[in-house]
Amino acid sequence: MRQHEDLPAEISHPAHPGHDLKLVTGGGATSFVCDGCKEPGDGDRYTCDCASVSFDLHPPCALADEATTLVHRLIPDSKFLLLPEPPAPVEGTVCDACGEPARGFVYHCFEHDLDLHPCCARLPDRILQDGRVFELRRKTSRPCGLCNDSNGRRRRFWAYRSYFDGEAVDLHVACMKDMARLSWEAAYQSRNGGGQIVQASLPNIERMLQNLPRKKRRSGFEQFIKIVRTVASIVIAVIFGNPVAMVAAIAGPGGFLRG
Repeated sequence: MRQHEDLPAEISHPAHPGHDLKLVTGGGATSFVCDGCKEPGDGDRYTCDCASVSFDLHPPCALADEATTLVHRLIPDSKFLLLPEPPAPVEGTVCDACGEPARGFVYHCFEHDLDLHPCCARLPDRILQDGRVFELRRKTSRPCGLCNDSNGRRRRFWAYRSYFDGEAVDLHVACMKDMARLSWEAAYQSRNGGGQIVQASLPNIERMLQNLPRKKRRSGFEQFIKIVRTVASIVIAVIFGNPVAMVAAIAGPGGFLRG
């Protein structure tokens, strides 16, 4: 995804014919619902305020090319096509990354019957933060701590895995999205979002790591929590379509994103 300084300032889009969409960045951005994928958004957006109700698109939704086939690195033999809505039956279709409903723009693989929100399709396969690697996996065999996933439903979807003292720590994409949703909903109602949602709180991260035995919580654990907080912020920024917040999350010493 190109960063905001490289994004076109104005575009036209078939989902909103007859009106150009202008890029809104930085302080002028608010929390919104993307009229393309119908998912929450925060930060940069393409918008049109020409009618009584504004029309907004995440940058990944606005700039996705319907004619281009997406081959996802986690599914090498996949061929995803961008569709304006999931193929019939639409009801019940969920994103195979975050597990939430796909109601609008969606990448669909007909061969494997897989669906991805446009923003979820952009999740990096590896995040390296302060020397620790977090790798994206399609499925996980364990809960991540935040979800208390007793029935194992979320383990069917994507997660980032790292290790602390040799023990695997999984972070469900769905759980990190949930962690941000309440803040996003409050910001959306008051229209004063502007990037709040990407700040993952330390109490929530503590809950995420509650599966680690307490005997493991020795030297380096507090630093690991801080690293996970930054990683969660990166993931949240990507799935809410906020590339500026993503850059801010990884701009500090020791952090960079590989996708």
